[in-house]
Amino acid sequence: MIAVVLALGLAVGGGGRPDTDLPRSLSVDETPYLVSAVPAPVDEGSFWVGGHLGLAGAYDADGPAFLIGGNARIHILPWLGVDGSLDFTTRQTFDHNTGDIFQVPFEFAAMFFLPIDEPVRPYGMAGLGWTITKFSPPTHGSETDLNLLFFLGFGVEFQLQDNILLDANLRFVFAQDPPHAGDFGADWIQFSVGIMFKLSK
Repeated sequence: MIAVVLALGLAVGGGGRPDTDLPRSLSVDETPYLVSAVPAPVDEGSFWVGGHLGLAGAYDADGPAFLIGGNARIHILPWLGVDGSLDFTTRQTFDHNTGDIFQVPFEFAAMFFLPIDEPVRPYGMAGLGWTITKFSPPTHGSETDLNLLFFLGFGVEFQLQDNILLDANLRFVFAQDPPHAGDFGADWIQFSVGIMFKLSK
């Protein structure tokens, strides 16, 4: 009888709701496994260099030219940057047998970013520069001249990693016509896609 009473007492004392809460010291810290898939925002004052490929077409040309170039960029503020580029284009021919043209433009731009904290950053741009223009008319030998230009455009940066950017932009370029250019204009439109790497903050 005493054994039965003891058994009932033990059953009542231990039959309540089990304590399932573990001490904090036994819990698992999952912080190291929480990896963000979104790269960190572009640093202010960061310096980037890269290269790009694209197409450029004078409005009066028979067809577009291929271009290859390089550029350097500084992000000054979250909404402001500057960019300098050097491009080489293939030769373009013009209607009515007025000649062909080869250009090497140097362009410097101010960039104005939308105030968004995302890996994709649209921007507008405006700039100026000059182009080394080699014009070859059909009547006499080629002429090389230095012509001023300015341009407007827009583009987008896509941050692949903290130190790698994919960049695409479209520019409308207005340039001085070379001497003896006849009735065609040297203005052109260009589209390029490139990749840039961060060198420092």
